[in-house]
Amino acid sequence: MDRIENIDWAAWAGTLALIVIFREAAVWVMSIWNHPELGNLTGLISLLIILLIWRRFKKLPHRLVDTNNKIMKESAFAFLPICAGSLMMLIHMGKDIPLFLVVLVISTLFPLWVYAKIAKRWL
Repeated sequence: MDRIENIDWAAWAGTLALIVIFREAAVWVMSIWNHPELGNLTGLISLLIILLIWRRFKKLPHRLVDTNNKIMKESAFAFLPICAGSLMMLIHMGKDIPLFLVVLVISTLFPLWVYAKIAKRWL
């Protein structure tokens, strides 16, 4: 029971809300441009860019960093939207699947590499 009481629920809710809001906003914007399948990837990249810009001028809140570390360690939740969007796109791609898989690998490995660099440098 002590484990549950020691969890920073506000930080968890805020971090998850941040991820979901960026994802939904990106899906909405990409739907306007008739490419809703790119919303998941756009949301992840835009969140990463905003956090990098924020980190350039201010320190990221410790609660956000701590919660994000737990999410990244315990699950692939941050990359789940990319996987879901990828599966939806594979159905409609046909001959373009190899190119799409290259983009998918790059778009997954690049954020992981940047995250590792940030974690190594600033944590």
